[in-house]
This record gives sequence, C-alpha cells and structure tokens, in this order.
Amino acid sequence: MKKEKKYSNNMDDKERIMFDEFLSGQNQPVKKYWTEMDEIVRSEKVNTDKAWNKLYKRLEGDGLIQKKNIFRSDAFRIAASVIIIIGLSFTGLYIGTNGFEKSSNNIITAGINEKNIIVDLPDGSTVILNRNSSIEYPDKFEGQTRTVKLEGEAYFDIQHDATIPFIVDAEEGNVTVLGTCFNVNTTSNKIEVLVTSGKVILKSNIGESSVTLEPGDLGLISDHSASKTVNNDPNYLSWKTELLVFEGDSLGKVITDLKRVHNINIETENDDIRNLRVTSVFDNQSPDTIIRIICTTFNLEYYKEGDKYFLDTK
Repeated sequence: MKKEKKYSNNMDDKERIMFDEFLSGQNQPVKKYWTEMDEIVRSEKVNTDKAWNKLYKRLEGDGLIQKKNIFRSDAFRIAASVIIIIGLSFTGLYIGTNGFEKSSNNIITAGINEKNIIVDLPDGSTVILNRNSSIEYPDKFEGQTRTVKLEGEAYFDIQHDATIPFIVDAEEGNVTVLGTCFNVNTTSNKIEVLVTSGKVILKSNIGESSVTLEPGDLGLISDHSASKTVNNDPNYLSWKTELLVFEGDSLGKVITDLKRVHNINIETENDDIRNLRVTSVFDNQSPDTIIRIICTTFNLEYYKEGDKYFLDTK
C-alpha cells in the first residue's frame, strides 16, 4: 500500500506577500489553465519547475500576466510550487512513494468455491461475501459518506452513524443506510435487497426511482425501476446460514435452493420427480448427505458425474 506524503507551506512572510499579490490579480486565469497541469501531476515524479514554466509561458503568451521579475524570482518559484501542490488536493490526487496517483482501495474477492468470507470495514461494519462476489472499500472512510462497491452478493451488518450514511454502490443502483443489517444481490442483471433490521433506501442510478425498505421487505431494481414486496422465502439467506427449511415445497424448489446454497447441480430424469413434495430441515449438512436423505425419502437413486447429481426412480 502506498503511503501519502504530506507537504506543508514553507513560505516566509516575504514570500507570502508575493504569493498573495499574484493571487489577487491573477487568480481566475490560473484557475482557467489549471488543467494544463494534469499530465504533469500524473507523471511518476512531480517537477514543479516544469509545471510552473509551462503555466507561466501559457499565461504570458495569452497576455494574462505581465513580464515582471517577480515571476522569475526564486521566492516566487517556491510560491508557485505551493500553488501546484495545494491544487492537487482539490483534484483528489495524492503524492505516493512513486508519484501522484489516486488513493488505492482494498478489493476482497470470494472465488467460485468460497463463501462466507468475512470482511471487516474500517468503520467497524462487517460484510459477509457469498461465492463469486467482491467488495471494494477504502482504508479509511472520509468525507460525508461511507461508500463501498459490490459485485455479486453479500450480507451487511453496518455500524450506526447518523451523520455519515453508508452507501453500497451496486452498479445499476445503490443502497443507503445509517446502521442496519441487510442482504444485497447484484446477480442476474438486477439488484435485490433484503432487510433484516433497520431501514434502507434502494435507489436506481438511472431514472431516480427509489423505495424505502424495512425488516422483511425485499427490494428490487429491474429495468431501472425500484419496487418492493414482502419476502416469503425462509431460505433467502441460507447461503450464509446453511439452514434450509422446507414445508411441502416441490423438489424442484429444493434443487434451486441447493444450487444457491451449495453451488451444486442436480438433474432429474423426469418432471414427476421435481414435483415431489418435501418437508424437511437441513442444517449445515453436506450436499451428499442431503441427496441421500432425499433419495431415501422418495425411494430414488442417484449417481454423480463431475459436479452434477442425477436423480432417478429405482
């Protein structure tokens, strides 16, 4: 991680007077040409002489400054250097060990066979990542919001701070909270948010459509429109808890939930098998154990090829 170098204003009283004299008469033109410094501040090393000479020649050529010795003095070169360095702080750049660059963020990714990856955020909040998911966040939250970026699915437990909202940037939409627990799923070209405690605002980044969600609400952004319903799926968070509860559900529904929780693929030889009704609880049991229980219950048999299970009648 690159560390920020800090710079201070080392001008003495004389240099400060010269600096203020310049700003009082030339402030707006300097701002106009500030973008001229962009390619220089992005280089590997800050060369303030080069930056000042380039800006000076442009201002002089356009007749925006007069030819006075003040602009070529050593004292004013120091002042000019300070102008350049101060200006960088307003562009969101900082000076690192190898030069100027944007502040680096942390990116944590859960692979295809990983889940329940716990991420501790700098404000004390906790995130649990599902498989095939990633989160990006800074070393320290600064400014008026606490913003992270999410791809995939994650469960958030956010520390309350009424003065600094927590925002999850989820591509097509964002979730804004003060302190609460909720699940965000950005797969399948849509955004789903399930709130378990507190209150959140789910807002589309296009069209400004938004909904307020409370515990038990399931929010959805699809086609840039936000809506909400009441969650009736007891297994919605089973990817995290690994607790699966079925009460007369079809085996087809069981197969879908097993895919979501354990990332296993199950095929049936006919639709009649998928229509069988299951009443059972599976609590942190392995996929093989669950398949055997299902087969024993309905007098089925199974075989496995690679990562896929095949169910058939005996």
